[in-house]
Amino acid sequence: MNPGRRALITGVTDGIGLALARRWSEKGDALVLHGRRAPEEAAKLDPDLFGVHPYWRCDLSRPGCGESVRAFLEEAGIESLDLLVLNAGLGWVGASADQSAASIKELVHVNLSAPMELCHALLPLMQRGEGQARSRIVFISSITAALPCKEFAVYGATKAALEGFARSLRIELSGRGKDGTDVQVIRPGATQTGMHKKSGLGADVGTDRFPTAESVARTIDRQIARGGRRSTVGFTNAMLAGVGHNLGGVLDGAMRMSGGKGR
Repeated sequence: MNPGRRALITGVTDGIGLALARRWSEKGDALVLHGRRAPEEAAKLDPDLFGVHPYWRCDLSRPGCGESVRAFLEEAGIESLDLLVLNAGLGWVGASADQSAASIKELVHVNLSAPMELCHALLPLMQRGEGQARSRIVFISSITAALPCKEFAVYGATKAALEGFARSLRIELSGRGKDGTDVQVIRPGATQTGMHKKSGLGADVGTDRFPTAESVARTIDRQIARGGRRSTVGFTNAMLAGVGHNLGGVLDGAMRMSGGKGR
């Protein structure tokens, strides 16, 4: 990402989103931050970050985020965006039969419906004028979109569907010439974030062995700068994703035996 660009990042009060926001703020980028915490709670996380950049509070598990963000940006006097990073996500770990209907609905809303609604609302702000660099939409997906992961069925399904939306959106926007909008999907693997604790992932998993949010954010930053349609964070994750796409049957059997899990 080039300094001076305007970027809106969802889910910045924890994990990867917070690490990305800190990184880009230090580079001098103009940010719009999103979270569902109250502004005073968010400010306690990093006064320098949340005291400088506008903060849009919205619960993405409820309908109406598109209208909410349009109203917020209009009030803030922001008329254009160069980069939209749809990072906010919600997890749930456990047998599918044990997951409540309310939890399923919440995951689908946060991980899938809200990103689609935000794209619909914000695409007009990402249209380029003559001579301007292309804008970019980045969907933060998950390695679970390519792998069968025990006890992550609904989460993995939302991420796989999100990638399907991104793929079609990319084709739609590709016909707008050099001044259009690029669409990129980035898949982190398991990362040290608060989402694991909220999702119910057992303490025996050893989340302290996962890469830190800061290290994953550095890689995501490089991948966004490099461009491309889809990328995966980590060599092993990339290899697994390739196997998932090309040797699905073999991998399904291996995952049944190992009970493998992913972010």
